Amino acid sequence: MKENKLIKGLDFTWDEIFRARKEGRLLSFDLELSRACNLRCIYCYAESGIKRKNELTKEEIFDVIDQAVELGAEKVVIIGGGEPLMYPYYWEVLQKVRDVGLDSITFTNGTFITKDVARRLYEMKEDLAVKFNSFDENTQDYLAGRKGTGRKIKKSIKNLLEVGYSSSEDSPQLALETIVCKQNYHEIERFYKFCRENNIIPYVEILTVQGRGKTYKDELIISPCEAYELFKRLKEYDEKVWGITWPLTPPIAGQNCKRMYYSAYITSTGDVQPCPGVDIPGGNIREKSLKEIINNSKIFRIVRNIDKYIKEPCKSCKYAKETRCYGCRGTALHHTGDFLNPDPTCWWLKNNIGGEKNDS
Repeated sequence: MKENKLIKGLDFTWDEIFRARKEGRLLSFDLELSRACNLRCIYCYAESGIKRKNELTKEEIFDVIDQAVELGAEKVVIIGGGEPLMYPYYWEVLQKVRDVGLDSITFTNGTFITKDVARRLYEMKEDLAVKFNSFDENTQDYLAGRKGTGRKIKKSIKNLLEVGYSSSEDSPQLALETIVCKQNYHEIERFYKFCRENNIIPYVEILTVQGRGKTYKDELIISPCEAYELFKRLKEYDEKVWGITWPLTPPIAGQNCKRMYYSAYITSTGDVQPCPGVDIPGGNIREKSLKEIINNSKIFRIVRNIDKYIKEPCKSCKYAKETRCYGCRGTALHHTGDFLNPDPTCWWLKNNIGGEKNDS
């Protein structure tokens, strides 16, 4: 069996991760440019839409990039917070990233990727993760909160494939990101097969009820049992058709999150937190250096040693030992109020912790 192909930056080895942890270094970091966005996705963790007051200047963003490089970062996730391609200095930020020798991936809603933009992104070798929640345009529009979104995203994917994304091993990576919810649950397998057949990385993620998602949670959330059955079918498909295997754990099909050990999330106003879900800042880069925040703040001391601090029954789960899975810490925080509690969306928590009953 082959291992699953992951987005570069999510595929660091455990040797690299624990060496970086020991030395107080970063391996990658997430960078919000602005909360401005043209969509109003009903599940959006950041409640994006309007630019926040006192967002970082371009110069401050450049400075934090330099600080991250000094801490050993190899990859930056340009996550926007809002929509990165709306940010007026996006291309300058991307050039800065190249100038300092970083790899990068941009998470985008896909509505601004014309043929010219697709070609420019390809020429700059920018990896991309495009949000795509449904083949049905009405469903996509509803989830995005804007009419016409589904049509634009389909056109963007076509543009990216036509300029050469994912056509060869030398191509920049292209991933499609989907949030699993009641509205698209029935078509996730079709989505997954489409990605595999087009050499696109499928990024299938269980929803974290955060931000705008709290308002719509009752009409969005699937049960742990439904998530288990879906992930199990995806795993069986990968093994049968592609010879790919991966651990059957949440929150992303085909991989378990490792970011607590080596990453940091910098918001558009300078707060530095472990990830989008664990929105507990260790400090602000306008007041302290990135190095000081990563190495000295309480929240980062805990998450860098999450395997020691995570609570039962997660701590004794067989997947915690075999794959160092810790579920989704953001989901634990926003469902229970404590990011060290078990992830309540985990099917092994609901069905015989450790998975002996169902993992067959």
